[in-house]
Amino acid sequence: MGCSVTQQQMMGIRFPIHRWLVSGLAAAGLVSCSLLPSELNLSPLYRHRLDADGNVAELDALWPIFHYEVTDSGGADFRIRPFYRYVKEDQPTIDWPRARSEQQFLWPLGDTIDDGEEYYSRVFPLWRYRERPNDQGLRETDWYFLFPFVWGGSSEDGEENYFGVLPFYADFPDFLTYKRFRAILWPLYLGLEKDERVTHMFLWPLGGYGYGPGNSFWHRFLPLYSYAVDPRYRRYSLLWPIINWGQENLDGDDPLSRFFFWPLYGQLNSKSISAWTFLWPFFQKFAIKDRLFRLDILWPIFRYMDDRTESAPLYQWWIWQLVARTISDRQWAWNFLWPLIWIREYHDPKGSETQRWFLPLYWQIDRKKDDGSEDHHRRIWPFYSRTVDENGRGEWRTLSLWPWRLGNARGAMEAYSWLWTLAEGRSHGEDDESFHLAANLYTSRDRGGRKQSSVPFLFNYEDDRGSVLRLFQFIPIHFATKSKEPSEGG
Repeated sequence: MGCSVTQQQMMGIRFPIHRWLVSGLAAAGLVSCSLLPSELNLSPLYRHRLDADGNVAELDALWPIFHYEVTDSGGADFRIRPFYRYVKEDQPTIDWPRARSEQQFLWPLGDTIDDGEEYYSRVFPLWRYRERPNDQGLRETDWYFLFPFVWGGSSEDGEENYFGVLPFYADFPDFLTYKRFRAILWPLYLGLEKDERVTHMFLWPLGGYGYGPGNSFWHRFLPLYSYAVDPRYRRYSLLWPIINWGQENLDGDDPLSRFFFWPLYGQLNSKSISAWTFLWPFFQKFAIKDRLFRLDILWPIFRYMDDRTESAPLYQWWIWQLVARTISDRQWAWNFLWPLIWIREYHDPKGSETQRWFLPLYWQIDRKKDDGSEDHHRRIWPFYSRTVDENGRGEWRTLSLWPWRLGNARGAMEAYSWLWTLAEGRSHGEDDESFHLAANLYTSRDRGGRKQSSVPFLFNYEDDRGSVLRLFQFIPIHFATKSKEPSEGG
């Protein structure tokens, strides 16, 4: 059987070096791949596995450095571990909503993603660049250089062009949570705009003033004093944070007065609210009539809270670190010996999720969706992990040192898991299973009734309408061939 990389696969490998490495290793790695069996294992020097059509499905050279495989969705995944990875997907996947190409460099430091709609690149802390359509469908870019010092960006309509070199100068739109962020020789000057409110601060955060709608105004020179008036509140302080007082909710039906002599004593009072604190934060009580009661004693040792707010009810108590209980309209949870033992069930509009955490040794996560699909995850750290997604695809691994999963494992597992993985099995889809020992000491794949397996240098095995065992990878021993369908009239 021949050995080749299809035209579609080669187009998926974007740069000449990738094409040269994959096609060169596969097609000319050992004189002529057309003379080689579809399952060949000379690991750690070289290994390949071909699909039923003779196209490269998996390839390793100088394990663990060079690796190539066809992804479960038919794309290409090429790695020079642990330095570089290139992924090309020609259709959406579970993890990504659009077809994309991606490169990873010394993960997690470097990354580029291009999905036709958004382009993103970063080499932390040197560089980050992002280009995408905004809410109006116009292209906009944001970037930084030598984080966090040099920032810039632009938009197609010119409304959000900006540039800054911190701490010398900055003028950024939509930065952090602010509509506008300005700085000159920060912390000497900082200017902020948000919700029609303007702030000017000098020697941040010590002095400044600001104003907003409704004749609101504030100024301060900390720690000496601060003063703020607004249709909604009056706030004052002397020798901040030691003495502060004021009124809140002045535009509502239940105005609130407060006084605080920190940290000895503080109080809040209104027609519906009663609260006090003594030796803050150790002793506190906060109550809203017929709705909320919260009590802290020797915080964080003991808390009791009963919140009957109709939109988000919550009942909670704890004796830290021994035991805690939480109940809301969407979840219930027990915690013992915080943060070691968690038992939790959570409901959202798409389904429910049950979690059992006995950290760091064991955790179990089961998610059931309303459409009947399920996700499952088990981990006995650091020995074993197993994950099955809603489509039945998944994997198991031993050892399993990396404690995170999903997005927190993306890139890291592909670059570094070879360091600790002794064995792994993967379910790539319906009727497609694979197994690998470290360094490909044994590897197998059962796909569509076609079985392939091998041990380096000793043998390889293929079962595809007939069984062939090749001793020392090349000497064939044929077994019984499956009977073919009789010809018409036979």
